[in-house]
Amino acid sequence: MRAVLFPSYYILVLVLYSRCPHTSAWRSFKIILKQFDYEANAKLVDVKILVQNNSESSSLSVTINVLETLNDVDMTAGIALQTEQANFTNLLTKNLNFCKMLKERNGDPLIRLIYQDLLKHGKWFKECPIQKGIYSLQDYRVDEELLPSFLAETNFKFSIRLNKPKGEQIFQGVIFGRIDKSKGFNNLKMFSLG
Repeated sequence: MRAVLFPSYYILVLVLYSRCPHTSAWRSFKIILKQFDYEANAKLVDVKILVQNNSESSSLSVTINVLETLNDVDMTAGIALQTEQANFTNLLTKNLNFCKMLKERNGDPLIRLIYQDLLKHGKWFKECPIQKGIYSLQDYRVDEELLPSFLAETNFKFSIRLNKPKGEQIFQGVIFGRIDKSKGFNNLKMFSLG
């Protein structure tokens, strides 16, 4: 009887684990967005960005009015972590063709996951050329489950630049934020013995 019960139990646990991945992988941190500094080429796009913070979460709302069809877009994105007062160390920089990424979303797993998460929060770019019109994200919150669990508590900046192939800038922006361990669901401080 025991030999039959245990394999069935493990199968049930695996099925529940695969159906509810978020319940077993809580992060011990929250991503707090502080500000988003940006500039946009007024001939090509009109951009409005709002960062909202409350005691529970931090969210980003973006509205982009594309004024001219964009046939091809190059993107540079980077993340830097603060190591000393006001000094940031570049952790990762990625250059890619944004239109190629939209067509081949299976290329980079992290970019694919983040982009799929963005698509859940509004009407966003899905194909190239990017047509004239309004695109938006509403109350986007960073899904901490997409990030490594070992991140240190620190300030960060995420930069993004979009250009036409011949170098004309479409948009450039920097999001400043904080990885905050005191806001996490599974905060290890609550288990302190002292």
